[in-house]
Amino acid sequence: MRNKRKISSQDLLGMLKRIDRAYGIVELNEKEPVILETDQKEKLYKVRSMKDKDRFYNVDTDIKTCTCPDFNFRFLKCKHIIAAEFASGAAT
Repeated sequence: MRNKRKISSQDLLGMLKRIDRAYGIVELNEKEPVILETDQKEKLYKVRSMKDKDRFYNVDTDIKTCTCPDFNFRFLKCKHIIAAEFASGAAT
């Protein structure tokens, strides 16, 4: 269930930072696989954690969810969702 609170300027600044980090993930993906498509039809991905290289988060770019702590705390698009969208060409 999505949080219905109003988005603040602090949230927007955080989103810009997430977009920048997501772009870094996409650039890294060109060198090594950190964004893995697991189901093209369902738009599901695994995106590697940047802190723990053995950990991957499950991302659904269709309903905009991720299993990372950032998404589960803020209920806003995290860098993993944004990176998967960039990689798939579905950035919105």
